Amino acid sequence: MIYLYDNAIVDDLSKSFNEDLAHPVVRVIGPEQILGVAAQLQEDAISFPLVALDRNDVQIDETLTNFTKSIKGVPAVFDKVKNNIYNEKSYPISLSYVLSVMTTNQTDMDEILREIIFKYGSMYFLKIKIPYESRRDISFGITLDKGYGIQKQSGISQYTESGQLYQSSIQLNCEGCVLIHYTPVHLKRNVIEIETL
Repeated sequence: MIYLYDNAIVDDLSKSFNEDLAHPVVRVIGPEQILGVAAQLQEDAISFPLVALDRNDVQIDETLTNFTKSIKGVPAVFDKVKNNIYNEKSYPISLSYVLSVMTTNQTDMDEILREIIFKYGSMYFLKIKIPYESRRDISFGITLDKGYGIQKQSGISQYTESGQLYQSSIQLNCEGCVLIHYTPVHLKRNVIEIETL
């Protein structure tokens, strides 16, 4: 389910930088595509500028964990056909990303970073659609980790020792992210007969 957060951020950044998504000016890639980019760099078959989103380790946020929501769950969905109530179990998670920007010149680097910093400088909200039983939307917030700053890195071994590549990264932190699971509870009809004297 965590990939839904990745995809939401990548899609939103792509729309921010590119009016025409069929012919993007700035290519935005997610964690699943990063290995492919490394291979393309070796063959020099990639176009710049490039923004790559890489997810950090995911932690369960114990400070926000609710015993009932994580162990038993709360009734969330009623299926009239199967006569089931689905209890939604959830664990809040700490989710952060390193956003790397790669360009062939410093001007593009500065302009792309400026756009990203002003976009995420204060809380920015996105939605994901849960593909499970509830099919509901979840909102989550993204904010720039100002303490991380802008980390300047050498550009993929200086663009494989031939051309100059500029690379910098910033960190984004997400709030309100959860892992969700549904367990069905079948409803039964109970008939109780009370004998009166």
